[in-house]
Amino acid sequence: MTAAQIAEMASMSQAEVVALAYEEAAGGDVGRALRDAIEDLLVLEDRLAATERLVSRGFVLGSAPTERV
Repeated sequence: MTAAQIAEMASMSQAEVVALAYEEAAGGDVGRALRDAIEDLLVLEDRLAATERLVSRGFVLGSAPTERV
């Protein structure tokens, strides 16, 4: 990578860098890159939804703690 390419990458937004990475991974096929990015996003949304279902909202099943005197 040349200094000019590094400078260009440094000036890009995070979204531009990710888009470029998807395009390069797809061999320059922009349509495939878009489909791959959307597929990855949908997978992440599914994982997030599954994780959110596991997060406690402050309710606990079980007995109340007992006080020691």
